[in-house]
Amino acid sequence: MLRRPTRTRRALAATAAALAAVTALAVTAPASAATDPAAAPTTELLTVTSPGEDPALLAQRLVESGLDVVTRDGDKVVVVGSEHTREQLDQLGVQTVHARPVPVAAPTESTAAYPLPSRLADRQYPTFYGGYRTVQGFHQFVADVAQRYPELARRVSYGDSWQRTQDRSKGNELTALCLTARPDQGCQLRPDSAKPRFLLMAQIHAREITTGETAWRFVTRLLDGYRADAEVTAVLDGTEVWVVPQVNPDGIETVQEGLGAGDVAGSSRAWQRKNRDDSNSEPPCAGPWQVSQEGIDLNRNWDSHWGGAGTSKNPCSLVYPGPKPASEPETTALAALFERLFPDQRGPADTDAAPANARGAMVTLHTYGNLVLFPWGHDKNVKTPNDAGLRSMAFRMSHFNGYNTGQPGEVLYNASGGTDDWTYDKLGIASFTYEIGPGSGDCTGFFPEYRCQDKFWELNGSALLYAAKSARSPYTTSLGPTISNVNVQRAHGPWASVGAKADDNAYGGKGVNRPAAQKVVAAEAYVGKAPWEGGVPQTLRVNGDGSTVDVGGVFDATGDTGEHRLVYVRAKDADGNWGPVTAAWLPPRSND
Repeated sequence: MLRRPTRTRRALAATAAALAAVTALAVTAPASAATDPAAAPTTELLTVTSPGEDPALLAQRLVESGLDVVTRDGDKVVVVGSEHTREQLDQLGVQTVHARPVPVAAPTESTAAYPLPSRLADRQYPTFYGGYRTVQGFHQFVADVAQRYPELARRVSYGDSWQRTQDRSKGNELTALCLTARPDQGCQLRPDSAKPRFLLMAQIHAREITTGETAWRFVTRLLDGYRADAEVTAVLDGTEVWVVPQVNPDGIETVQEGLGAGDVAGSSRAWQRKNRDDSNSEPPCAGPWQVSQEGIDLNRNWDSHWGGAGTSKNPCSLVYPGPKPASEPETTALAALFERLFPDQRGPADTDAAPANARGAMVTLHTYGNLVLFPWGHDKNVKTPNDAGLRSMAFRMSHFNGYNTGQPGEVLYNASGGTDDWTYDKLGIASFTYEIGPGSGDCTGFFPEYRCQDKFWELNGSALLYAAKSARSPYTTSLGPTISNVNVQRAHGPWASVGAKADDNAYGGKGVNRPAAQKVVAAEAYVGKAPWEGGVPQTLRVNGDGSTVDVGGVFDATGDTGEHRLVYVRAKDADGNWGPVTAAWLPPRSND
């Protein structure tokens, strides 16, 4: 069995006792930067500019120069750094126009209440930093969900982390949840699934602690919503939802050490972004940890335009893509999971389009900057052959969360070797990145107080549900109108009425090349059976002449069993695009 390098084992032995005293959550640490916060300069958020230079190219240049670019602010770029970083910026000909300290670590004396599915209300999970669940907490949560929700959930082990491949007594198993009605009839690791699939993944970058929490809340909403919430019920009846809540658990354990000690100085382990593979950096990285750390950036390690824009050949860089494409077990294991879940639906050339009826969608969660991104990430000047569908779906999702929308280079900077580029490139599925959290103000940064998670979930819960219900045909349904405010009422005898809003202009307001809205020209309802189940359409009136209209009508609800049934509503625009269905309950008759 392979073993860790000798220098690392010596460093681990020397620091084990000290780490145990720092935090009960400690895991072995890589031999990297100095860890004395007092020795490190103040960590700052620096807003910078270079007059006359495209901000996307400026951001890319700074990233490739080893600086930690976190977001853009209009025509300016925001960098995490210190006084030393200011000197680097001066040498690069970049002006610092504003500096503010990175918010201090949130108080952790008390732990906030975190959401739990109803059947797990009696469970407690270990937390750090005021409420965030630990890696061990996530492992236990995934196991508990599968055990207590057998009619909705299946746990899948899909590989091992880098540390675990070196020493089975260390590191982590890599796990996923499959959530769907009747998982015993699905959730198989084969791409020819009966139901379409949506995959949500989080915390590929370890320090982005908000993302694992968002995945936890998404799982909770689906479990609690089934048979209670019409939209959730429709999604789980018709879709397999796969969730990988922590892609990079080894790195996350390092973050736990830093935040468990209340430390966000530049030398803190809280800044760990990469995995724990220290086999490529000799001598050890000099630090500080915030800009110089061992490991591989797992979101630059995928075999799609690998090693290009937004990467560095320096093994200590935050964007080091590894010695070769897919060099890391976390990457290869997740790629294998994708290939077992989704069929290959497009050709090998960048110009090969996925078919209009391609199935499958994924979202990978990151922080921060309030962005919705989509391929290609490696070059903003190159559009995918499915750009219309991808851009439309991205703007549909940003209608819910209000985020700035575009290709990475259009609203942030070019970045190659990313997960969503690979999943679109190799499999043809609709692929997106969310950057959760504002670039400034309250709840900004990689380490927001746990209370901020309520706000983030409020913005992103509906966006993720839209992504899941669009997975059946993302490139076409995202072009059609969005249905909301569905209201179903009983009328006399077998009749019932439905009213809703159909909005083809339900696109986010910020971004590049926002799609144009079309007129809504038709609407229909299905009772009890969705369109893909052979349901019979019942035509609804379109009240008005525009892109945002009310639709409604009376329909025959014959066949009532006395139970709640789902009513599915959808609308069509002038270009002939039917949008995704929105579901509501048909109440039972009052005398039942």
